[in-house]
Amino acid sequence: MYEWHWHLEWQTPYEFHGHAISKVIAEQRTPYQRALLVEFYRFGKALILDGKIQSSVVDEFIYHEALVHPLLLSLNYPENVLILGGGEGATLREVLKHKSVRKATMVDIDPVVIDFAKKYLQEWHQGAFDNPRTKLVIEDGSKFVRETKETYDAVIIDLTDPIKDSPSQLLYTKEFYEDIKKITKGGIVTQATSPSFSLDVFSVVYNTLKQVFKKVSVSIVYVPAFDGLWGFVYASDNSNPIELSKEEVDKRISERIEGKLRFYDGETHNTMFSIPKYIREFLENEKRISTMSNPIAVPA
Repeated sequence: MYEWHWHLEWQTPYEFHGHAISKVIAEQRTPYQRALLVEFYRFGKALILDGKIQSSVVDEFIYHEALVHPLLLSLNYPENVLILGGGEGATLREVLKHKSVRKATMVDIDPVVIDFAKKYLQEWHQGAFDNPRTKLVIEDGSKFVRETKETYDAVIIDLTDPIKDSPSQLLYTKEFYEDIKKITKGGIVTQATSPSFSLDVFSVVYNTLKQVFKKVSVSIVYVPAFDGLWGFVYASDNSNPIELSKEEVDKRISERIEGKLRFYDGETHNTMFSIPKYIREFLENEKRISTMSNPIAVPA
């Protein structure tokens, strides 16, 4: 008999997924959350925040490439990009692959997690924190958005899930997206939780952004370490990544991106934006909106 330690992650009040842990590498409690770095038998090193897997070294590239590249390639050579969250530094890494980007501002509320990432997550950030184009700001994302005097070509929202009463919950609301719209002249993307485990939340995020922006689309990918589908919502008044052809995506990758992509290309783009019928119908019928007075929250 093997005596394993397990990470049990609740996806709903009546469902959890378990991952066997071979080693706990580091653990730190911050004023905002509990950060845990473990070694999984199947997925290798993995970052867990407040009991939720954020990414694993084996497949983090799927999530981060899907989050960043469809948006940035749909825009006209973005130069100034804002990232909200993204503590591992991998979202920053992918943004900096774009030759047109002259400045990437990353805003995270938790300095302990940033230090944690710099020390332990080198495979994720790959030196992105030290890139001269990087500006790191330790601040609440909502406060930064309200007070900044800059405008951005793109805003990438890579926050933790909207867990009830968490710091991130109110950053999935109509009022917050209206504040974001005031500071962007291009488009935005947000991670939008799992259509597998929280289709309600995914659809409400989509419908909420439709109240603020003219062009809104969704993509889904399968992330093995998450044990299910993961969703992203892209929004703009001027452009829409879903309108890009396979050939145009490949052309823009070859022209604009420096460095190798492991997941995203033209064929993958088409797959990401080919949404199954039952999810399309759920999205089309969604009427709810997430607001400051009634914010959406994941079920567990």
